[in-house]
Amino acid sequence: MLFSFASCSTKGKTVINVSGAEIDYETFLYFLDTVKSSPVKYGLSEKPDAKQIKQAAIEQCKQYVAVNTWLKEEKLSLSQNEKSAAADKLNNTWRIFSHYYEELGISKQILMKIMLGEANRNRLFYYIFDEGGENAVAEEDIKAFYENNYITFRAINVYLSKYDSNGKAVALNDKERKAAIAELEDLNQKLIDGMSTKDIAELYQTKHPGTSVSDQLLFIKKDANSYPDGFFDKVKALKTGTSDVLVSDEYAFLVLHEDINAEDAQQYYSLYRDDCLKSLKGEEFDALVKEYADKFKVDVNDKLVNKAMEAVGINVK
Repeated sequence: MLFSFASCSTKGKTVINVSGAEIDYETFLYFLDTVKSSPVKYGLSEKPDAKQIKQAAIEQCKQYVAVNTWLKEEKLSLSQNEKSAAADKLNNTWRIFSHYYEELGISKQILMKIMLGEANRNRLFYYIFDEGGENAVAEEDIKAFYENNYITFRAINVYLSKYDSNGKAVALNDKERKAAIAELEDLNQKLIDGMSTKDIAELYQTKHPGTSVSDQLLFIKKDANSYPDGFFDKVKALKTGTSDVLVSDEYAFLVLHEDINAEDAQQYYSLYRDDCLKSLKGEEFDALVKEYADKFKVDVNDKLVNKAMEAVGINVK
């Protein structure tokens, strides 16, 4: 009941005035909590101090207003599909995190405004850098980035460890490690000799009941952290259609650098084109938004800011 009373006392009140645009308590609370939860994403260290979190949250509020203002100046608006996608994102988020946001004091209505703000930011990005934009990226440059930073492959991976009697993972001894790698090298030779990856996966599972391997086509980006360091570059270095056994400290992989057909390649490119474009121009866009936002005058209600900081668990004393 005390929490509910506190929430009512701040509901709708202006925390930050950005050149006339008012940021209410719930909206500021959202940005503050987001920065606190993922500080590195907002250019902070992993353990920033209270002042740094506060300033980063204020900056996000400025950019939220700046993006919406910029769109209006360009006479741009979201399409119905973009609005629907924002609503779908809201519903998915609310289904999982509604209890968290309700306890924090953030309503579904405010969260919808945030989702639309994110959609507006995307709309502005594409307006500037996508096809037909003022600073549009050439399609061949996007494709070149895609070809250099994405790979398709099939792989059977083996853990170079086992569990002891206490359920703790321990590294294989030299003999066991060499045997595991030799087995993959034998399978690689079978692959070279014409055996399919499906048959090889079945052969491995037959020999090692209880293991789970697959010949599923895999797709990763260069900076993916789901594989050991250097894995991407080693697979990329393989000529398409060829295979090899790659070994790291903890894993061994039988990898086939897949040579997919043109139709499938185009489908993958279409699927990841937006990610490529954002990788190419994301930082430049962020700098443009910040430059635009820096023109806005900001007035802060420090009392409500401190209240919000305490609400997300930040000591302001």
